[in-house]
Amino acid sequence: KDSKNVEIQFLNTGYEATVELGHIKSGSIKDPYSPSVYGVGIFGTKYPSKVSGIHTKEYTLWCNMLQRCYSTTLKKQRPTYVGCEVSDKFKSYEYFYEWCQSQVGFGIVGFELDKDLLTKGNKVYSEDSCVFLPIEINTVLTKCTSSRGEYLIGTHWSNSNKAFVARVRKNKGEQERLGSFNTEIEAFNAYKEAKENYLKELANKWKGKIDDRAYDALMSYEVHIDD
Repeated sequence: KDSKNVEIQFLNTGYEATVELGHIKSGSIKDPYSPSVYGVGIFGTKYPSKVSGIHTKEYTLWCNMLQRCYSTTLKKQRPTYVGCEVSDKFKSYEYFYEWCQSQVGFGIVGFELDKDLLTKGNKVYSEDSCVFLPIEINTVLTKCTSSRGEYLIGTHWSNSNKAFVARVRKNKGEQERLGSFNTEIEAFNAYKEAKENYLKELANKWKGKIDDRAYDALMSYEVHIDD
């Protein structure tokens, strides 16, 4: 129409806008529906990334999720995220933003996005696998594989006791000693029982404040020998 009102369309996505000619020439006009965040995330136009200069909770969660899955630098620092992916729907900030609004626990201080509880060993952040959990629960579910050593989860060999020792992570991540055992499998079984019981305690403590799916998953959680 004139230099201040130029109608454009991005051919790959069909997105249309009215922009200034100078902005086109400078290359500053970007397609909001192209995968521009970590090479896969689509920001869109419906929701802001910032309010009053501060990133929204939704945007921060979304970017952190994409970073874990698609940042080569972060994966080198935290190899537990190697192989993790984000579902096609979650790659859209617009979809993720709206999904958050309907989730139990979203926006509550101390709640975190979790992808592992509903489907054990899950590697995909998706609308079906993710829930919000309080840090107290998420900390207990976090595996410290790199620092565990050669023994079964929850166990280690004590040179001073000449026995296997079992420990379980409880309040605020603190380790509770469960005792000394003659065999590694005995120590593991003590850990298994203690952890499963503790997760049931947490489930009942937070019942009504967490997603029903999360409650059910905690009540039926099983520790496996190869965890």
